[in-house]
Amino acid sequence: MHESIVQNSSLALLGHNGAGKSTLIRFLLGYYKDRSQHVFLERWRSVEPIDRSQLGYVPELPYLDNSLTGHETLQFLSQLKKTPYNKSEGEILVQRTGLNPEDLNKKVSQYSKGMKQRLLLSQALINQPKVLVLDEPLSGLDPFGHQQIRSLLLEIKQHTCIIVSTHSLEDAYLLGDRIWLLKEGDFIYQGEKPNSLEELKTLYFKHPPDFN
Repeated sequence: MHESIVQNSSLALLGHNGAGKSTLIRFLLGYYKDRSQHVFLERWRSVEPIDRSQLGYVPELPYLDNSLTGHETLQFLSQLKKTPYNKSEGEILVQRTGLNPEDLNKKVSQYSKGMKQRLLLSQALINQPKVLVLDEPLSGLDPFGHQQIRSLLLEIKQHTCIIVSTHSLEDAYLLGDRIWLLKEGDFIYQGEKPNSLEELKTLYFKHPPDFN
């Protein structure tokens, strides 16, 4: 029986570096043609890739074309999603993520990492996805930006299934209704989030990586 990762609740993926969080996200997005391409995939027979037709994705690293402006980036990514792009709507969208609309006229090469993260989140929301997949979406943000984007994600999760990979136990507890804890490619825990952040910390630190 397959475990449905897309439900009417949001999911936080936790685990040490190398546990398989980013690999699991790439698998869910359909990056692997078959399970022989990564040693972890055979262990995840209960999980299937997500239908990408109404999906938004924010990768951990901001792979963006530095020669394009913010507007051109949103327009290009909208075309890939077969979604019409309107400049005014793009400016309203980036305001939600904390990016100054005037910055859309600048080359991406002039953006800080935090600005790129906001632009990536904006493009992920263009097609009003039913599922939003986020790989370390809050990394590289200062405390003010972190709080702003986390508040936005808390708002988004009211009507969108969020799947978020993070090293922050606090972010996982706030954003996730369910927790999947990975250790070297194995699922150590799959279920509702614990009753408190302290209980989540206890669960997490019970399973240190074998190579430490």
